[in-house]
Amino acid sequence: MCCGMIHAQELSFIFAGDVMQHGPQITAARNEKTDSYDYDASFQFVKPIIESKDIAIANLEVTHAGKPYAGYPQFSAPDELSAALQTAGFDVIITANNHSCDGGSKGVIRTLDVLDDLKIKHTGTFRSKAERDANYPLILNEKGMKVAILNYTYGTNGLSVAPPLIINYIDSAVIRKDVKRAKELKADYIICTMHWGNEYESQPSSYQKKWEKFCYELGVDMIIGSHPHVVQPLETKVIGGENKLTVWSLGNYVSNQKDRYKNGGLMVAATLEKKQDKVELTNVEHSFHYVHIKQERGVKYYYMLPDFNYNNYRSDFLPKEDLDKMKEFFLDSRTLFKTYSKGTTEIIIDPTDAIGELYQLYLKGYFTVIIENKADNKKPVYWKNALKPYVNKLIYSDGSYAYTGEILKTKEEAFGNLQFFRDCNLDHEMKVVFVTPEEIREIKE
Repeated sequence: MCCGMIHAQELSFIFAGDVMQHGPQITAARNEKTDSYDYDASFQFVKPIIESKDIAIANLEVTHAGKPYAGYPQFSAPDELSAALQTAGFDVIITANNHSCDGGSKGVIRTLDVLDDLKIKHTGTFRSKAERDANYPLILNEKGMKVAILNYTYGTNGLSVAPPLIINYIDSAVIRKDVKRAKELKADYIICTMHWGNEYESQPSSYQKKWEKFCYELGVDMIIGSHPHVVQPLETKVIGGENKLTVWSLGNYVSNQKDRYKNGGLMVAATLEKKQDKVELTNVEHSFHYVHIKQERGVKYYYMLPDFNYNNYRSDFLPKEDLDKMKEFFLDSRTLFKTYSKGTTEIIIDPTDAIGELYQLYLKGYFTVIIENKADNKKPVYWKNALKPYVNKLIYSDGSYAYTGEILKTKEEAFGNLQFFRDCNLDHEMKVVFVTPEEIREIKE
């Protein structure tokens, strides 16, 4: 028997804001060669931050209602968008927002079908009362903690869907019943995600403050907000002797909104600690990112860029106008947080740490192993098995694909990776290449 100190268990979350898909984004993502859509590379600079946390949650503010795809005002995004969210590391997608009904009943159902096919956990909209009763609140069992996720929206732009479909609206009786149910399910911690507030306002409204107070009085532990399309502050506070966190608005995660304050967003990381059967919030961090639209090898990406000196490693990555806009966004966001936010630390990418070094490889060039070339967008079978963490997708300038191994600094590492895949008995003609924004060059041993 072991004696001594009881070690605490920790579970980390990261939350991202509104995942939008305006018309220009859909057009940019189109791969005419394969009649498919490409989003994976857009997430490459935020992916390592997402993957550094245990649970990642994003707000899907579009439907997957199918073709014809459409942007604002009634969104129907390609299915590949949610597939890219999964590849980027998101574990949970929330679906109750003011665009939930954009595709009518078909859109609600088909969105859930797409997420189910991808095996991504989701909550906020439901096919029926029976489905909601069986799956709500969404309970996450991780690292010895049982965390309940709730999701509500203020409205759906005047659109509605007929029963038996259910959209979770902000309603006192419904929320009270759901929090009670979370407690009956023995949830250690309750996180409420709210789609609320006034668009393009950097401060929380009286409506938000009213519902925040209501939720905390019921026993909710954390509130994460979305909808205003701009960043609003976050606050840690002590209520009833317990640490709470309110994120008033995460802003846009990715969108085509290019105006000041709308052209970037916020990710918030929160760590929970369980010790002696009690779970509490112990650490909060945040990271700002700017959305930069850039043409790369024939494809236009909407890159989500955390603050980093990209042009140090690739001088043409951010033209002066875009660099100035990015600096303006970070300055605006930091000024807002310095004045109004409480209890958080900014995540800064250090060029000498693992994430910073990965950024440099993306910008300057890297070695990798091409495992398989494909004429379509279908992932190889090994994508979903134990090799998944080691496989990346690459797109050529003609629109064709290659699936590759890890992103590596030296050719020696790449040839080691090649041997790893050979040992896995992959029956493909594999080769080591050096990848830059301009070319993909084969490397001989």
